[in-house]
Amino acid sequence: MQIATFIAGFAAYAWLLIILFRQGVRSQLPWFTFYVLWECITTLVQFVLWIVSQQFYYKAFWWIEGVEIALTVGAVRESFLRIFQGFTRKAGFRWSVWMVIIAVVAYSGWKAIYAPPLQVDRLFTFVFGAEFLFRWGFLGITLLTVVLTFLMREGITREDAVVTGFGVAAGTVLLYLGSFSLFGTRYIFLTKYFASVGYFAAVFWWIYVFSRPVRQFGFEELGMGPDDIRKALRRYRASGEQL
Repeated sequence: MQIATFIAGFAAYAWLLIILFRQGVRSQLPWFTFYVLWECITTLVQFVLWIVSQQFYYKAFWWIEGVEIALTVGAVRESFLRIFQGFTRKAGFRWSVWMVIIAVVAYSGWKAIYAPPLQVDRLFTFVFGAEFLFRWGFLGITLLTVVLTFLMREGITREDAVVTGFGVAAGTVLLYLGSFSLFGTRYIFLTKYFASVGYFAAVFWWIYVFSRPVRQFGFEELGMGPDDIRKALRRYRASGEQL
């Protein structure tokens, strides 16, 4: 089953990478393009390691995962800032995004150095802690993007697709962790596939969106800055109260 997952994953990411290069996405979303390239390479490497030595595979896994998290954060931040371009004019908006990233890394580093779990190395603790916190952040950013895009009544853009894809993948991982915390191994035969399903759903969602000629936009292209967004939200609230 694991070998089939590696093969299918490599094929899906390779398909997506070809589409990105054909559509010229590299210049628009370089972090996301590099993330997809990294997934192609590491999926092939993990496939080889799994066949050669599963013990070495597990040792290499957390190093690979650490780089993947960094690229994911870069890709989400990149698309998030492009979607909300009007807000980036406000002093402190970009810094607030960086401060959240730094805070997660700092907490995970502290957890790995000063309060590591017993019989677990510090790399595992750092990567797992950062991944867990960042995934909650991805889920929150996804919900914010979906809500505001719905309120503005605009179609799905490539940036929206990047954010929502990572949000779906993050949600399935958190669902797996939550079910494991609540039920232990009782439903492990089912829940162990949650993360894989989420990743494949994200990849095929990206393939679908990036295959189409999608118009790029941010709220700035709509002629809307933070003040305009605030006024629009007030109008929606007033309309809701009247109903």
